[in-house]
Amino acid sequence: MTANMHARHAACGALVCLALSTPGALAAAPPRAPNESELRSMYCVSVVREEIGLQGHMITSSSEAAASAVTPEQRQQWLDTSVELLQGLQRLQDVLGRLQAYMLPRIPALDSLALGAAIRKGAADFQDARTMADRCAIQCDAAHTPSEQLPSCNAGCSDNALLARVSACDSPTWLP
Repeated sequence: MTANMHARHAACGALVCLALSTPGALAAAPPRAPNESELRSMYCVSVVREEIGLQGHMITSSSEAAASAVTPEQRQQWLDTSVELLQGLQRLQDVLGRLQAYMLPRIPALDSLALGAAIRKGAADFQDARTMADRCAIQCDAAHTPSEQLPSCNAGCSDNALLARVSACDSPTWLP
């Protein structure tokens, strides 16, 4: 992990800890209920953190595959994949930074239980989406499913509402 990744991870950890701490100690006024944008942002902080972790694992795997490639062409394909994954990681880190910049000044005044619930929901939804993707990959294996049946197979095993919630975090259009 680079120093920048460590700093972002630490900042995100601080954000989560701050969200779960007692707001009364941080602000004189009683905590208020978070609005939809604030709840959505905390949900997405959790989702994007999970995505960053997954992206890191994929980068490591891609780099290892490049190092053990048999042909120069295979090595180049894995290196190209690594570059794409690194670009995706940077994009996710930028999104996380925007979410944190939006939420950090707001957290002390907000109900920590509601924020904690949003964080847990984001992590659970991300894991459910991963599990669903793995299940669909097995169920709709392209090698054993005719190509004309793949779209209907994928549609039949996917929870579109779950996917929409999780994927909306990649582009937080609700942020100012």
